[in-house]
Amino acid sequence: MENSTTHSQTTNYKEQRERWAHEETLQLTQHFHRLNKNTAEFERVSDFIMNKDGDVLRFETIKKVIKGLRIYLALDASDKEKFTFFPVLEAMTQPGEFHYFKLFAAHTREVNTKTEVVPRLFKDIIGKNWDTIDLNLIDDLFIATKKVPKEFDRIVRVKYYEVSQDIIEKVINNLPEINGITLYSGIDMNKFGDKTSISFTPVLGFQHNAAMEDIEGYGLQGIMEFSKGEVLIEYTRPCPPTC
Repeated sequence: MENSTTHSQTTNYKEQRERWAHEETLQLTQHFHRLNKNTAEFERVSDFIMNKDGDVLRFETIKKVIKGLRIYLALDASDKEKFTFFPVLEAMTQPGEFHYFKLFAAHTREVNTKTEVVPRLFKDIIGKNWDTIDLNLIDDLFIATKKVPKEFDRIVRVKYYEVSQDIIEKVINNLPEINGITLYSGIDMNKFGDKTSISFTPVLGFQHNAAMEDIEGYGLQGIMEFSKGEVLIEYTRPCPPTC
C-alpha cells in the first residue's frame, strides 16, 4: 500500500470525487474489478482499509471532536489492471474544518477466527450479496429514481453516505482506541427492487483491542453490531436521493 498520510492531509480528493459523479453509469462496474494477468481472470474488490502508518492514528486523535462524518465515493482514472474505485472519509471537526482519509482496496480478505459476542449477521449477509451479484447489475446499485412534482422523474447517483449525528455522538466520539478502519461493501436486497432507493450499503468497521465488557452498547442496538475486536456501523444515509 502506498504511503498516503501526507497526501490525505493535503487533499480533499475533489477531482476523484467528481470523476465518480461524472462517470458513465454503465462504466461504474469496471472500477470495482481488475484483470489478474497471471490467471487472465477479473477479480472483484470488496473491502477497503485505511493506511495504518498514519491515517488511522490521525483519525484516532480527532475522533472525540468529530461533528460530521461522510463516506464519499471516488474514482482514479480507469486502468483494467487496478481497482480504481476507492472511498474517502470526510470528518468535520468544526464548521469549515475538514479532514480526509482515503481507504485502499484490500487485495485479500481477512478471515475472522475470533469468538464473536454478537454475530456479524447483517454485514456478512450483505457482503455475500455484493460478492455474488452479477456484473451487469452492479451499475444499478448506485442510482435511484427521484420523484419531482410536476416534472419528469430524475435518475440520481449516490455521491456520499452520511453518518447520523446520533451515531457520531454516541459511538464515534466514544470509541475505544482504534487500530484499524475498514469499509466493507454490501448490498441490501430489501432495497434492491425499489427503484427509489440506493441498494449499495457500505459498513464501517472500527478495529480495537478493548475487552468487550469495556464497550457500552451506546443505546443503538439494531443499527450497529459489536464483535470481538471491532465495532460495525451498518446504517448510513445515501445522498442523493435522501438529501
